[in-house]
Amino acid sequence: SGEELALDTRSLWPNGSVLTVRIFGASPFVASKIQQFANVWSEFANLTFNFVNSGDTDIRVFVTPGGSWSYIGTGSKGVAQNEPTMNFGWFDDTTADEEFSRVIIHEFGHAIGCIHEQSSPVAHIPWNKDVVYAYYLKSNGWDKAMVDSNVFAVADQANTIETAFDRTSIMEYPYSPEWTTDGSSAGWNRVLSDQDKTFIMQRYPRSGPVRTTNDGVYLVNCFKDNQISSGIAYYSFLGNNDGKQPTAYIDVAKGTNILWEGTPETATFPDGNKVSWSIVANGNSLPTYSRVGTASNLQEHWNVYKDN
Repeated sequence: SGEELALDTRSLWPNGSVLTVRIFGASPFVASKIQQFANVWSEFANLTFNFVNSGDTDIRVFVTPGGSWSYIGTGSKGVAQNEPTMNFGWFDDTTADEEFSRVIIHEFGHAIGCIHEQSSPVAHIPWNKDVVYAYYLKSNGWDKAMVDSNVFAVADQANTIETAFDRTSIMEYPYSPEWTTDGSSAGWNRVLSDQDKTFIMQRYPRSGPVRTTNDGVYLVNCFKDNQISSGIAYYSFLGNNDGKQPTAYIDVAKGTNILWEGTPETATFPDGNKVSWSIVANGNSLPTYSRVGTASNLQEHWNVYKDN
């Protein structure tokens, strides 16, 4: 195709799935690169890609001239076994590693359920649509309907789980300042962002529960000017936290910060929503992307991960 990460909840594979993949039309070198960069997702998601040379498969990768694209997640189940579910349109033995990385990780992101970052319900990109239409007509031959579908379409909040909008996500299309009315932009993203990694770990965890809803909690230690405080922020849609007020907030301490690790705690917000968590005592010293505990509310349990 051709970005938050955002996932279409209707297209997720069962956690722990082994997805069979067959590659058609690639040289041995290109096939090895497809395997190498597809497996980047498996470093963080509890999914395994099993590359095979025969038999029925979950994902069929064609290397044929044209565009690069993929079906979203389990949408590939509806595709006939003799048809592609993914295509790479410009790879050969001279392709640079950074291009293999950018395109393969992106398309396999689609294959495990990720949608384009700019399609996230919380992206709110102020597009200069006439400029974008003109660019894609000239560069890709796309008419307005194709641009609407591939660039401007916004996913239904009811069917997505997302983080705050992440311009550095591998699933984000690049766009220049001229494409927006406020001058915002996104560059060429060639690797998983930190947010990509922690988000996909939550949706396909190696241990503990799978997160299936959009709400979430931040345990906050604040340093602003000479003021120090701690509090707990609840967001009914965790992806809506980018510069926005939380759904509810509890002041826990002023003039000092709380040590959140080591002791199970519970907080009850004014609307009656109760959230409990337990973070391991050495959580602060563990490597980034470690699972450091669990949390729960009245409806579900979820894992807590350390990120940047």
